Amino acid sequence: MPALIPRNADAALLLLEQGDAAGAEQAADAALKAQPDALDWRVVLALALSHQRRANEALPHFEALATLQPQVPEHWSNLGNCLCELDREQDALIPLQRAFQRGDRSSGVFHALARAELAHGRPIPALTCIDRALEQLPLDAEFLLLRARILFAMDETEAAGEVIAKLRDPALPLALRVEAAEIQLNLAQFGPAQAAFEALLSEDAAHPSALIGLATCHERSNRLNEAREVRARVDTGRACVHPDVASALKQLDARLAERSGDHVQARALLEEVLLHPPRDPALRTNLRFELGKVCAAQKDTHAAIAAFTAGHAERLASVTAAHPALFREDGLLAVLDKAVPAFSPGERAGTDDGHRDPVFVVGFPRSGTTLLEQLLDAHAGLASFDEQPFLQRLVTRMNAEPPGYPAGLPAMTAKVRQDFRRQYFADVAKQRPDLGDRRPVDKNPLYLVRLPLAAALFPDTQVILALRHPCDVVLSCWMQNFRAPAFAVTFETLASTARMYDRVFRTYFSFKDALNLPMHTLRYEDLVGNVEAESRRLFDFLGLPWSEDLLGFTERARSRGVISTPSYTQVVQPVNKRAVGRWQLWRPWFEGEVLDTLAPWIERFGYAID
Repeated sequence: MPALIPRNADAALLLLEQGDAAGAEQAADAALKAQPDALDWRVVLALALSHQRRANEALPHFEALATLQPQVPEHWSNLGNCLCELDREQDALIPLQRAFQRGDRSSGVFHALARAELAHGRPIPALTCIDRALEQLPLDAEFLLLRARILFAMDETEAAGEVIAKLRDPALPLALRVEAAEIQLNLAQFGPAQAAFEALLSEDAAHPSALIGLATCHERSNRLNEAREVRARVDTGRACVHPDVASALKQLDARLAERSGDHVQARALLEEVLLHPPRDPALRTNLRFELGKVCAAQKDTHAAIAAFTAGHAERLASVTAAHPALFREDGLLAVLDKAVPAFSPGERAGTDDGHRDPVFVVGFPRSGTTLLEQLLDAHAGLASFDEQPFLQRLVTRMNAEPPGYPAGLPAMTAKVRQDFRRQYFADVAKQRPDLGDRRPVDKNPLYLVRLPLAAALFPDTQVILALRHPCDVVLSCWMQNFRAPAFAVTFETLASTARMYDRVFRTYFSFKDALNLPMHTLRYEDLVGNVEAESRRLFDFLGLPWSEDLLGFTERARSRGVISTPSYTQVVQPVNKRAVGRWQLWRPWFEGEVLDTLAPWIERFGYAID
């Protein structure tokens, strides 16, 4: 009970500012008994309940106030914020828009509007709103966390990571630090996420979200024993108090079941989670792809088709909202239609900088490039750095100035070449500060269509082209939830994936001979069929000595930890032929357009349809 009962609503609001929400509630209750229609006291009561995290009780009061005094913007913003607190962000949008229309320009209303826009799948206006909130409170941790979430929804993972890097204050409330660590996990920043979860557990050793997050970091880094050990520490009863935490626990259990080969349990858990899927569209979409893969492992093709189709539809909707430029005629995919002009590859001016030109591993995605990268990284003379956008950044720089890429290649000066190489190797050094005198291995499948730039910048480069049966490639690509926005568009269906395959290789063969790059072609089926023979041929091409130790490269991949590509669970297993010819089980969905599109490439690359 407050020491002094306020005599008016303004005095009661002062109690709220002083942190005495219970006292303000008691005063409001007493006043409303005497004056049931006193709206100022109803405002106090609603705010007092909200401050005590009793949003369900506050909601009818905010609704009544907005109805009785619709001209007051604060009533609408309070109503919208209350709905957000109840995880009803979609319902909050109209009240918040009314608050804005009536003149509310507070940071709180912009923050809530950002939440509501994001819930409606509109990340671009959400980003505008949260930036307006941050103009007023640039260091607000809750605002920054939301901005990171929005950037993640827009596939701006680097920018999202930079925002999270600003939130390292150990004095932040524990709930906000948990959210920051979970965002790092979603951004595939497994090392920083693991450190954050471990720090949280030093304060609360049984915190369920921190334990689930840490176990997920271990699973994603192929440390399965550690993942199961941490999972065993989770108090299921405590975790299930909050629906989102209970859902995250089931998702972890599904992944661990799948890693153990228990497809039945994994499927049951994923289907249970998807009965009440996460509000975050990116997480929800990922679950649909996980379910599709489990159904595929059970050879239930019809259920898998349904799951993948739903996942692609959601992903395409997200990409459409976040990347409208992809759908313009001059959008990001248009580079595949641009002819590469004649230029002089192998020009050495500007390349005498002491750096060893990289080895590029290219191909269509899911052609075995990750397996190949692990083999190369096992050699003492080479160092890979997983898939990185280093060459694409240089393409982006070229496109910033007319005529852009690839039209600007013939006019590239020695100074520009030197500057581009400097940026490229600086990026490599950040990723592999231990590079030393080893030669970098740049594995990025669709650099296949960026090879003209590689030829212009790196006269001593060598290229390894990974091939795999086109039908297996197309099927595997369609089964993946790639983060690259362009892939969400091009891999939406088996037919669209086949068309992309055709488009990429037509582009590649249009300039291949003119580049005259040293190239070694390696077929996935040959590699898994005879690892030693194909590996010897590969290292002979690179001019590197052979060692029997290289045959243990999958063990080395397991110790390496994080592998960012979808193949992270496969490349740590002994080399096997299980994925060869997998498309035949799905043949009914290939008949017609898909096979017609791929047939010329199946023949050209020496594969069979039957």
